[in-house]
Amino acid sequence: MNYYIDFDSTLYNTSELVNKMLSALATAINKQNPNLKAEDMLPEEKALFNSKGIYNIFRLCEFFADKYSLDASLLIDAVNNSINNGQDLVYPDTIEFLLRLRESGHNINMLTYTAKESIDYQVQKVKGSGLVEYFDNIIITSTPKWQLDFNYSNGIFIDDNPKDLAGLYSKSPIAVIRIKRDNNKYSDKPMPDDIVIPEHSTFSTINLEILERLI
Repeated sequence: MNYYIDFDSTLYNTSELVNKMLSALATAINKQNPNLKAEDMLPEEKALFNSKGIYNIFRLCEFFADKYSLDASLLIDAVNNSINNGQDLVYPDTIEFLLRLRESGHNINMLTYTAKESIDYQVQKVKGSGLVEYFDNIIITSTPKWQLDFNYSNGIFIDDNPKDLAGLYSKSPIAVIRIKRDNNKYSDKPMPDDIVIPEHSTFSTINLEILERLI
């Protein structure tokens, strides 16, 4: 059976990565200019992150380097350290679930969406998570997940984003499963009224035996 599993906020705590990166950036700014206190920088960083014209963390580093006459490379190094050492941001139940799938002989695919300009950043996050070794394939796409050129009908899709889930559901796969982690940006977003799918807060409650009967 083919499993397609989302990365951000499904396998990996992306919200916590943002907190780590912004904290690292604030500390690096303060190290170059002690008059810029880290605790004072964080609110400005949070307000600007992913805003118009500053679409990723590296642009944010460059913005503050220009604004305060700092060495941008040192700010970027601090942020990269957070991204490249992201194993602690993998949800505690993730690896156990992936091992269960592997032991059952399933084909395990990571399917993650990102904007075109952020593909390198997404690759870096995935590598830094330490999860690559648990997957047969890594699919990073800037095309909506339900518009790709592969056979949806023989797959089980696990995701957290209601829009992606609805699109995948429309392709009539074997199953679509929603993961609703605590405190992620989609936790409170409802599915369309006409779509009813299983929802789990952790992988541990997904019954693989029941899914295998759907084949």
